[in-house]
Amino acid sequence: MPMSLQDYAVTGTPVDDAHIVDAHAHMGPYFNFMVGDDGSAAAMVRMMDRLGIDVSIVSPHIALTCDWLEGNRHVAQAAAEFPGRIVPFVVVNPHAPRAAIDAEIAHWHDTTGIVAFKLHASLHKTDTMHEGYTAVYEYADAHALPILSHSWSGSGGPMKVIETLSGRYPKIEFVNAHSASGWAVIDASCELAEKFERVHLDLTGSLLVYGGLERMVERVGAERILWGTDSPFIDPRPALGRMLCAQVPDEDKRKMLGLNAKRLYRL
Repeated sequence: MPMSLQDYAVTGTPVDDAHIVDAHAHMGPYFNFMVGDDGSAAAMVRMMDRLGIDVSIVSPHIALTCDWLEGNRHVAQAAAEFPGRIVPFVVVNPHAPRAAIDAEIAHWHDTTGIVAFKLHASLHKTDTMHEGYTAVYEYADAHALPILSHSWSGSGGPMKVIETLSGRYPKIEFVNAHSASGWAVIDASCELAEKFERVHLDLTGSLLVYGGLERMVERVGAERILWGTDSPFIDPRPALGRMLCAQVPDEDKRKMLGLNAKRLYRL
């Protein structure tokens, strides 16, 4: 009798019956958390192998905090060292001059190509409506790329922000990070996805409540839910276990574990 996906969690066996994409990972040390093995790409890939994770899409901590240019180069180096396993998000600092942001986007367009962008407006002490993100929105819209944001913050809250941005940029796919962090967040995130068909919900975080994933699948459907971990500063094993043991069909689990991300990010 073939194993169910839950059996992999129960037996502690690396999952080999699903294409798994960690659609929200980081890399390197971080000032705010303890990170084992310095969060190196090699350590991350070792953990991926232990669990059966095929791909991690990564924005290094340094890119989101003190040095976006160096951070982008760190993840590009990791992607070259582990081809097909580490995939970069491109990060920009919205406070940098527009010419510098344009140059950084052009650099990655011309060298490695750009799969997606990661925004973290709270670490940049602003919101996602900041004019410094305009270059990202314009490029993502021109190339129909996804953008993962820590939150879609701005005047009027996420509903107003997504309404404004989706109207202005009709080809962007908006990924709402940490959509399962407690019941209030789950309900608000589902409402956002129900209203806007180009909104995808990211499960990353340590606060997923019992029954929360099932509620999200019931309301939104599995096709717009993405699994992620915040690895390496959050251990990816509990997140994988919660997904493998969720009370939803294995077909839906496979979509959320990786097939949705593979399609969305064109992996």
